[in-house]
Amino acid sequence: MRTSPHLVTRILAAAALAAGAAGALADGDGPHSADTFCMDVELGPFHLMPDGSCAVRDYWDGGLQEKFYPFTMEEHLFNCEFFGPVTTLPTGDMVPSSVISDEQEPITGTIGGYPFTGTLLCASLTNWYQDSCSDPDDPSTCAFQLAQPFLAQGLPYPRVTEVSVLDGVITVDKGNGKTADVPIVMATRAAGIMHLEDLDAPLVGGSITHSLLGLATYDMEDEEVSDEAMDDVADLGGSLDLLLQGHIFFPGSVEDDVDPETGKNEAAVIKGTICSKKLHKLLDRESKKGGKPGKDD
Repeated sequence: MRTSPHLVTRILAAAALAAGAAGALADGDGPHSADTFCMDVELGPFHLMPDGSCAVRDYWDGGLQEKFYPFTMEEHLFNCEFFGPVTTLPTGDMVPSSVISDEQEPITGTIGGYPFTGTLLCASLTNWYQDSCSDPDDPSTCAFQLAQPFLAQGLPYPRVTEVSVLDGVITVDKGNGKTADVPIVMATRAAGIMHLEDLDAPLVGGSITHSLLGLATYDMEDEEVSDEAMDDVADLGGSLDLLLQGHIFFPGSVEDDVDPETGKNEAAVIKGTICSKKLHKLLDRESKKGGKPGKDD
């Protein structure tokens, strides 16, 4: 179970805003559309690391799973639940079942032009659906499996399907030197391919698309959000289309993850669009006159 964003998250977000995220943000005029309520998302660069748990399943005491991705409870299990911390690929290679961004160096970027700081958690799902298995405990009896055409050709590109959770704060400028933090948590359904460049290093990239399972805000005054407190979580609704691309595992820092020929940083980034009328209006309201988000806003 994760607590609400740490104090360092708020400090970093406020610093990013003060450092010059532009006067346009004070008026809520960042890169977003008031007509469609769609906002650009640009996060990273960042790396991920194994967390040895099943954090996406257990987030908020399992409350987030029950609310936004209940299909993972019986129909399509997490690998971390079925196999444990490590999953074996058809090639025999071992990969982490659950990963997380570095909480000491939060992911930063912008959503709708407003500074965002947060943590990303990802957990892969089994290659099969439970109801296709004559013996649910034996994957070899499962009739409907995720095809692995690249691995079958000897290419190091496994297809993956997963659920991810992005939890953090969007910081808006209220004017007169004041800011407001808007906490959000989004759950996404992700699918794509991994690039197994060197598992020993480790050096692994990804090209993974994300669609929205759920988007919510919550009270940052609460020390933690539990299953019992899910009624206090305000569902913001909406849709999104995001692409995560770049190195998720790298034997070094984000700053060192540079292509020697092009000089381009190759750490993972997330880019795309999120569309939510409630989130759009919440950010616009907070940037002008403050107030706490309501469940019906």
